[in-house]
Amino acid sequence: MKELLFETKGIGKTYGTNTVLHDIDMKVYSGEVIGLIGENGAGKSTLMKLICGAEKPSMGSMYLRGEEHHSNSILESNHQGIGMVFQEQSLVGALTIAQNIFLGREKKYSKAGFVNWAAMNQDAKKTLGQVGLNFDPNKKVRDLDFAARQMVEIAKVLNVVTESAEGHAVILLDEPTTVLSNEEIENLFKQIERMKKEGNAVIFISHRLDEVLKVTDRIYVFKDGACTADMNTKDADESVLYEKMVGRSTTGEFYHEDRQTAPSDDVVLEVNDLSLFGIFNHVGFKLKKGEVLGLCGVEGSGKEALCSVLMGDEGQTSGTMSMDGREVTFKNPCKARRSGIICVPKERRDEGIIGILSISDNIVISHMEQISSRGYVSGKKMKKISSDWVQKLKIKCVSINDRINQLSGGNAQKVIFARALESGCHILILNHPTRGVDVGSKEEIYSLIRDITEKGNSVILLGDTLDECIGMSSRIIVLKDGVISGEFDFPAGEKPSQFDIVKMMM
Repeated sequence: MKELLFETKGIGKTYGTNTVLHDIDMKVYSGEVIGLIGENGAGKSTLMKLICGAEKPSMGSMYLRGEEHHSNSILESNHQGIGMVFQEQSLVGALTIAQNIFLGREKKYSKAGFVNWAAMNQDAKKTLGQVGLNFDPNKKVRDLDFAARQMVEIAKVLNVVTESAEGHAVILLDEPTTVLSNEEIENLFKQIERMKKEGNAVIFISHRLDEVLKVTDRIYVFKDGACTADMNTKDADESVLYEKMVGRSTTGEFYHEDRQTAPSDDVVLEVNDLSLFGIFNHVGFKLKKGEVLGLCGVEGSGKEALCSVLMGDEGQTSGTMSMDGREVTFKNPCKARRSGIICVPKERRDEGIIGILSISDNIVISHMEQISSRGYVSGKKMKKISSDWVQKLKIKCVSINDRINQLSGGNAQKVIFARALESGCHILILNHPTRGVDVGSKEEIYSLIRDITEKGNSVILLGDTLDECIGMSSRIIVLKDGVISGEFDFPAGEKPSQFDIVKMMM
């Protein structure tokens, strides 16, 4: 019988009043590969961060080799035999491959203040060989391409955890194949099989269901922060997994589908053959007046980067954009805003608000030139603008002079909407506009989006869930691996299923 290597009981995570993960029970045995699948935001990566010590759980318990597991850091978890390869690479470009592999562990190669570089390089070469790499350990990491750096990252984590583990190790891989070639993916799968045979456990996150079915023994399916299914891989196929991922749908009333209006024939934004090197290629579409256009795709599909180009945060490699028939180029978001495009960002606390400033300051901060004269800001105009928006959007606060960081997530999001609408822009890019807000606030935001389009403004929506994107959009473009893989155009009452969208995404 296999050893129960790792276990979670009732694990959950909350941020403020927002629960992103709740009541997760999971068992991981030695010598097996576990797959975690689900939409973006389903809770997979959050669970991985709790397991590896990057964050602490808000509730529940974890057990490693039968004993309750606590960790205050990733490093501490490494020493206990739990290691994670993150999507975001952590290697130091100025150091060599060998120095990166043994960073923080140089002491074993040091004597009297001198480092035995030859011994370190020799051990690094052995470590690289264990994952099928024949790199020069003296080579600087900055001289490697992204895929090669990813493989070095995997080699480093494997070395750390297997060296430190008292027994078998738990290795967490978060979308490890995203930038790898087919040959490199096959090599990685061989290493996963090797780790499995040695009695280690691997937890594997991937949006590519064919990979999950190929490399795992069991699969956990996540949706809305909960585990909705636990099954043996041999009992699953892609259609079964699609159905488990899709789950329930919210009613049309929640999304105010009765207020979904048909867009006009007027094109307000035309994108032709737009590309950003290495991210997305040859993207083209037309955005119509009064339309909600949904962008769907898994992480790394290119949808986020596409929006960055549209709002002037990045410059395209090739292709063109036209507004009202006139070609435009944006060097920064300010120029995009002046042309009529503004973004409500995904990371509200970091990118959307200035926490130490008041509600009023946050509403008018992008429009100071409109309420200023000769360097002086009109307090009267500022108060009127802010008060009007607070009343119009039903922002719950004691005073417009309250600090914005005292507001709930939903009310803070309304302030960001107020600032965007005050700009007078007629194209709004909404990047996960309901992330971290309660159900009541979500419905209010959906109603606000309907208000926006009824006035002839257009919206590009990156929904927090597929259900949201389908419920709010009149047209959906699906991106996969940087190209458009599908398009759905539909009136209210004739929405595509989540199943249809997921097939195009994966």
